[in-house]
Amino acid sequence: MKQKTIRLLLIFLLFSCKEIPLSIEGREVSTDLLVTPSNQKKHTDFFSESKNLMIASDSTEATQAGIEVGKLGGNVVDVVVAVSFAISVTRPHSTGLGGGGFLVLYLKEFSEPISFDFRERAPNAASRNMYKRKPKEDSLFGFRAVGVPGNVAGLVQIQKRYGKLPLKTVIAPAIRLAENGFPIYPDLHSAIQKSSKDMDEEMKTIFLPGGKIPEVQSLLVQKDLAHSLKLIAESGEKEFYHGKIAASLVAAMKKKGGLVSAQDLSGFKVIEKKALKISYRNYSVYTMPPPSSGVHLLTMLSMTETKPLKELYEKDAAGYYHFIAEVMRRGYADRANLGGDPQFTKIPIDRLLSKKYAEEKISDFDPENASASSSYLKELNLNVESPQTTHISVMDKDGNSAATTQSVNFRFGASVVVPGYGIVLNDTMDDFSRAPGEPNVYGLIGAEANSILPKKTPLSSMSPTLVFREKEPFLATGAPGGSYIVNAVLQSLIYNLDFNLTLYESVARGRVHHQFFPDAVFIEKPVNERNVFDGLSARKHDIRIAPNFAKLFSVKRQNGKLYGASDPRGEGATGGF
Repeated sequence: MKQKTIRLLLIFLLFSCKEIPLSIEGREVSTDLLVTPSNQKKHTDFFSESKNLMIASDSTEATQAGIEVGKLGGNVVDVVVAVSFAISVTRPHSTGLGGGGFLVLYLKEFSEPISFDFRERAPNAASRNMYKRKPKEDSLFGFRAVGVPGNVAGLVQIQKRYGKLPLKTVIAPAIRLAENGFPIYPDLHSAIQKSSKDMDEEMKTIFLPGGKIPEVQSLLVQKDLAHSLKLIAESGEKEFYHGKIAASLVAAMKKKGGLVSAQDLSGFKVIEKKALKISYRNYSVYTMPPPSSGVHLLTMLSMTETKPLKELYEKDAAGYYHFIAEVMRRGYADRANLGGDPQFTKIPIDRLLSKKYAEEKISDFDPENASASSSYLKELNLNVESPQTTHISVMDKDGNSAATTQSVNFRFGASVVVPGYGIVLNDTMDDFSRAPGEPNVYGLIGAEANSILPKKTPLSSMSPTLVFREKEPFLATGAPGGSYIVNAVLQSLIYNLDFNLTLYESVARGRVHHQFFPDAVFIEKPVNERNVFDGLSARKHDIRIAPNFAKLFSVKRQNGKLYGASDPRGEGATGGF
């Protein structure tokens, strides 16, 4: 009897430890090739479906804020702006009113998606050699590291033009979150812990109450930030760029040696352009123009289009990943050689978007051997942004859709706040080649193309993307994750458009990453099906087992339903109604 009981217990344990297949989009999906969800969560915490509206974001509270505004009659613009303001409260280490971003928007009245660049710019007093004396300290921490913030201008102007609800209604959930507080989650707790020694005294009063790191699940209350949000809800961008917030920011800059002036704030302009577009298989893919890296994403997609990817994968998984790594190598070589602000650097966009160029770029691919990144060396423009960024994707039942990526750059930006207003300020100046010849915080050396000039925007990996199928909106996607962003978006598109995987699989599946330099393939453990590691090693790749720092947030519209997927590598959430 005892042996029988033990046998039954062992059988129970065996089956309880085994992953049960997921039911997604009407299919049974294996979890074998998916990453393990973070913080002891389950796969089912990261995907959902709805009928009228779907949101995928890096914050449960922010997603709920968007649902609340959508139920009040808000359109996609109202919803994405509500989520953006809310996430500025709940992820202060990743984004905020003192940061900047990119947004790609499609509304039914548009002929095609349009893009908005409201990323931070270099102040008028900035100069090429401003960090030469103390490159690391000055470009990373303190008021001297701060670029002119663009988030408030971008979000308010887009909402004013295309939203339906009063701005007060849209910002109300964010104000509530700042005023009443929300539970601190593991990622935020870790960020506070890591940045505690870098924070200025005013920031410490917010994030280190009583001089101590707050516990997970304790409430983070931000009264000063709530006051700032109320001013913006009342006056739009006026108080931030011309009024009380601006005055406090400029006074602190003068006192602490920063460069952002009243003229910089009042002169900030949101840049609107047509989104870049290519055809891929039977789809149209739209993304941000430079200084985003979206153009290099499109070149890489065109390179992958030269092979039948699913057939290649089924025949030889290692051969497939070898090809993808070589595509990444060439795409990131272009980014290093050509990427930058198009108002200051000549970027051959038409050439980069041409199918002929992509075919030429991949024509030297050797199925049996890895290339050497050194063979693509020219005058380089290398830089890597912090993975501490955020992304939001939103779509409604009619296909109206938005994808936006926003950031304060490094963890908690410059580790300073606007005095009296609780606004975390960016350190985006570190995204420039902060002193040509000097390595940035990630150890990479920049060149003249990305050197600092007044009013210039640094090169960015952020690549919010929309996909259409037969002229109908199909997918909205994007990711935070610094240099990992472009490759993560690339692989998610391949999984969606070539492999016909479910949306959740496209964000949760193990990924590879090659960014030109270092000359290595970074691989997550779930990729090692069918001896992929051995197959890549045989092709002379330098392989490094490592987590992937990009976190995808995607929404899909198919068969009359909306699907949302939040990356299980993070702590985000999907939701709708």
